[in-house]
Amino acid sequence: MLAGFVLRALPLVLWGTSGCIRDECSYRTLARQIVRGHGLKPVEGWLWAPGYPYLLAFFEWIDQAKRLKRLQVGLGVAMVLLVYLVTDRVAGRRAARIAAFLVALHPTLAFFAGTLWTETIYGFLLLAAALAMLWARGGSWVRAVLLGALLGACVLFRGVATYMTPIFLLAVLWPVSEAWAAAWRARWRHLAAVAAVLVLVVAPWSIHASRTYGGFVISDASLGQVMYVSNNDFPVMTYDYGDGILSKRMADTWYDKGRPHCDQSLPAAAWNRCEVAHGLAWIRAHPGDFLRRIPVRLAQFFDPNTFLTRRVRLGKWYALPWWIEELIVLWAAAVSIVVVLGGAIGTWARARGPYGVLVVGITLYYLAVVSALFGLSRFRAPLEPLWIVFLASVLADPRGTWALLRASRTRAVGAVASVLVLLPLLAWYLPSGFPAVWR
Repeated sequence: MLAGFVLRALPLVLWGTSGCIRDECSYRTLARQIVRGHGLKPVEGWLWAPGYPYLLAFFEWIDQAKRLKRLQVGLGVAMVLLVYLVTDRVAGRRAARIAAFLVALHPTLAFFAGTLWTETIYGFLLLAAALAMLWARGGSWVRAVLLGALLGACVLFRGVATYMTPIFLLAVLWPVSEAWAAAWRARWRHLAAVAAVLVLVVAPWSIHASRTYGGFVISDASLGQVMYVSNNDFPVMTYDYGDGILSKRMADTWYDKGRPHCDQSLPAAAWNRCEVAHGLAWIRAHPGDFLRRIPVRLAQFFDPNTFLTRRVRLGKWYALPWWIEELIVLWAAAVSIVVVLGGAIGTWARARGPYGVLVVGITLYYLAVVSALFGLSRFRAPLEPLWIVFLASVLADPRGTWALLRASRTRAVGAVASVLVLLPLLAWYLPSGFPAVWR
């Protein structure tokens, strides 16, 4: 935890907390509008999830906006403890120590703690929800109240979390084979508590937003904007270094090649429905293009060159010697590759029980969303601590992992197939993060 704190605090000490890029700037604008009493305003027609703008607005209100990043440093350090506790329950003490250091020394996770993106807080909530699920299963239904509250917070911070709730409920209930009836009798109150608390946490905002923005809203109304940038006449868009859009001018140039936006004077929920309808119509009219974009989006999702690469390459961390810049970029890419490949192998070998169901379900859900909509390395960051649990189990007992794979042909074939699929996806954009001489 001390190592994790130093790694996360050092950039703030060296370069301060000023400056913003794209969504970071939007969050600041939204927070200042909230402080002025205007509430959460749609951005160019679309409505963001409320959690992060209102949290930042609170810090703006007390005139301590920079302290939000300090809070995120603390939460990043707390994630080291959380992953330790989760891994200890799933794979034992030795694996837990390895997992803790992997999260503590993870360069991309450390980087996000010093930014105004939601990855640190959302990743903390997601990992805490995984631990709360395991804890709730071992006691009375009262424990499930914590899980429901954490899932509600996840939904309020990231709209994509809205549809993960059934995966958590399935993990709470697991197993569902011959023991289904017994599991249901033992834990139906747990399921009811999770659902009830989740609704209580999300409902106040949902009711307010639905009345204010012209239609039913759970957390956000951003699917239409994602549909616009992902299923349109211009090429597949992303924002990573080397293969993405790095300025608003570049983005506007691309947008000019696509279909017009819906009328942005519409209420946010109505505008969202309009953009979703146009996106679905584009998919129906271009099924071949839609299918060809799926591997590109997956390659963008697994891009080893994270936003940390972009920050270094754009000179935001000034006065770094060139060789330190190269080491940081190489370190970030190497960690991404190891976590993805090692996590996949560990998942095939050791994913059993409720935690295995949870991680496999969340991963498949994200892969489906990315395949249909939008690929970005930033979306992968909150999932990596969940995968690190299985990577640590591989590193703690490689022989045992090998024995488990040899004992099950299905799992062995799945592990090999996953590696063969992931290798080209990881290599797709890897060279873009390095100077031409490296390529």
